[in-house]
Amino acid sequence: MDIDIRKIEWDSAFFNMKVYSIPSNISADELKSAVNILEQHEATLAYYSCSHPLKKHEVIFDKYEFKLVDKKITYKKLPIRDIHLNASVSPYNADYPDEKLFELAIQSGIYSRFNIDKKIGKLNFEKLYNQWIINSVNKTFAEEVLVYNIDNSIVGFVTLGIKTSIGQIGIMSVDSQYRGIGIGRALITAAERWFSIHNYSGIQVITQGDNTAACRLYERCGFSKGNVEYFYHVWKK
Repeated sequence: MDIDIRKIEWDSAFFNMKVYSIPSNISADELKSAVNILEQHEATLAYYSCSHPLKKHEVIFDKYEFKLVDKKITYKKLPIRDIHLNASVSPYNADYPDEKLFELAIQSGIYSRFNIDKKIGKLNFEKLYNQWIINSVNKTFAEEVLVYNIDNSIVGFVTLGIKTSIGQIGIMSVDSQYRGIGIGRALITAAERWFSIHNYSGIQVITQGDNTAACRLYERCGFSKGNVEYFYHVWKK
């Protein structure tokens, strides 16, 4: 059975282990074949996603264990044109994050599968999110980073990217001391304005199902709930 198992070079180098991806939504028999291939390659970790939670009998293997680490929800919306921009929101123009951006990046990942899965380790999780904000600011991962300022101090940010013709909200974070006063909504509104100005046909954001505050925020901002995916980390025992 020919299963397209692929090594993820970036993750492998970053985590210093052999990391692979398994094609999504394959059958139970194909999943068994995939695990056999992981064993042949001596993989340490693999990522797998599917549209439904796996049943217990589908994940019993001698040398690998499946750990459910995330339920990702996709939200979509058409951008609104001629939208009002909050004066406290502006592009981040430096070529390297300041300390506050690093702090907010870590806060943004509290529900991340890389934080939920304790086998990844806190150090690796924080290192990953630090690298994510570095690569967003230097435009490797993002087209733009918008920040919300209060008294010349950054208290929130959102990263903006593209996926074909769709605008993609990457990560968003609001300082825990300033939540509940509309900063998240202001950042989403600013993101909408940026995407509309740049003529993207829609906006998409993928967030963690356990992050109920983020889900409620996107729904209040007019986003429609779309696909749900269950993410598994497949670890060598």
